[in-house]
Amino acid sequence: MPTRRIQRGPAAGGPPVGFQNAPSWNEVYIDGLTDQFMAGTGVGGGVAGAAPTLQALNPVQTLMAAFVEDAVTLTHTATFPIPIGAVLLDIGFLSTVLWTGGGTVVLTIGDAAAANGWFLATNLKATDLLVGERLTAASAGNWGGLNGAYLTAAGRFGMVVAPAIGGLVSAAYNVIMVVTESAPSTAVGRSFGWVTYALPNPIVPVKA
Repeated sequence: MPTRRIQRGPAAGGPPVGFQNAPSWNEVYIDGLTDQFMAGTGVGGGVAGAAPTLQALNPVQTLMAAFVEDAVTLTHTATFPIPIGAVLLDIGFLSTVLWTGGGTVVLTIGDAAAANGWFLATNLKATDLLVGERLTAASAGNWGGLNGAYLTAAGRFGMVVAPAIGGLVSAAYNVIMVVTESAPSTAVGRSFGWVTYALPNPIVPVKA
């Protein structure tokens, strides 16, 4: 009888101990790093003869987080895990209702190496990002906000160093969005941040 449980791989990523493949069948597992359903081996579960994966059926993925002002929270942090082998397409942010608490309300978007690598401190109460406006990293030269070091006037999108050269994620990578409110006192503001990436279906170049 088939098992009703699907094994989870190690936290660092990859298949669990005992994972097997054969020419006529493939096992499946949940990747411990990305929480993705995997069939076969390799990036996104793709190997010759492997069963189709969820990523292959829907290769463009968007992760989204809602940031909601609640009168008590000082820091709202959303971490967006991007799987190894993905192509980073865009990073976006907008507000549907401006924040109104006391003091300052500031958004930064970056990663573990630079908290504001994608976008510098952006005022969510007024001026920098009004309702109807948005930040978008993929819009070269027209980002909609205070672009960080990863976005340049020359239109470059992505880090100068690994793991995201040219948008290709070659190592474990997280986009991190943080909204910091110095004196929360109201429950009004509402914002949304998202990250979009593609999981390519690999092809093998012909050598001649």
